[in-house]
Amino acid sequence: MQTYSLYTLIDITETNIINSKSKDVKAYNQKQNLNTCIQLAGLRSQPVSYKLTRLNAQDLVNYHFGNAFRGLHTVWILEFVVEHADVYMYNDNPVHFLQTDFDGVAFTPYLDETVNFLSSSFETYDLNKLNIYFKKI
Repeated sequence: MQTYSLYTLIDITETNIINSKSKDVKAYNQKQNLNTCIQLAGLRSQPVSYKLTRLNAQDLVNYHFGNAFRGLHTVWILEFVVEHADVYMYNDNPVHFLQTDFDGVAFTPYLDETVNFLSSSFETYDLNKLNIYFKKI
């Protein structure tokens, strides 16, 4: 078993609203952003468990987001466990396939995020627009 962390400025709040006909459209979209993250992580190895943390008013100097994002903002951290060793590794990068699988995938913005996005897709490489990154724990 290996654990990874996903850090993002995108609202991936766990709301448990799964009905697309729900009157709470924001909560539904928050859950869909989280589902997208879990599904993308599951392309190569199914996450067997996860823990989600929301941190408000975080100084982004302490994180590795793109240069476009500065100041105090909300950060979501998704820690997940997979059964397969080094499934996301390529060469010396232990999160290479997470970066490639997430990059460019659309998400729903304008929920509870505190930043203004330059695009509505996960940005894992662009050092200016980086809105999500990963660590192997």
